[in-house]
Amino acid sequence: MSTLTALQLPVDWTMFGWPEAPRLGEVALTTGDPKWAWDPVAPAFEVHAMDEPHATEVPDFVIDHVVLLVPDLDVSIARFDRIGLSPRLKMQVAGRPAVFFRAGRPVIEVIESPVRQASIYGMAVAAAESLESLALEWKSRGLSIGDIKDAIQPGRRIMTIHDLDAGFAVMSADARA
Repeated sequence: MSTLTALQLPVDWTMFGWPEAPRLGEVALTTGDPKWAWDPVAPAFEVHAMDEPHATEVPDFVIDHVVLLVPDLDVSIARFDRIGLSPRLKMQVAGRPAVFFRAGRPVIEVIESPVRQASIYGMAVAAAESLESLALEWKSRGLSIGDIKDAIQPGRRIMTIHDLDAGFAVMSADARA
């Protein structure tokens, strides 16, 4: 079974008080055009591959999920199946068909969307610290933080960080993880 090991997004991670290349759980992050790294093999999408960078562990945060937009959900399911990942859940997300795969600790949320080719939209991290505390700290750093609201998953909450070049949200920790 393949696992996600690194993710590159056009986000300056130092804005959050993290190192330039943070490691959140088992996934290393870097800044730049969207790319990913998998071990041993990535699913066959048009997303660029990258080498896993040296990264500095950031305690109390893990990648919860990565959002991948695709033009055809059935084709995407077959591509994940080829690397040993089976759908864990199928549902509608914002009125669009979606499927979820476990890729190590993080989940890959695949949403059918009117895109020409697969693209990484963004990610959500889970935080051990309260979302209220993080919102205050990050607002003091000049970040635009959305309201804290209930997440789709029962018992969890989520907040979105606005004005970034990729989707980025923070969730309360999953007690089941």
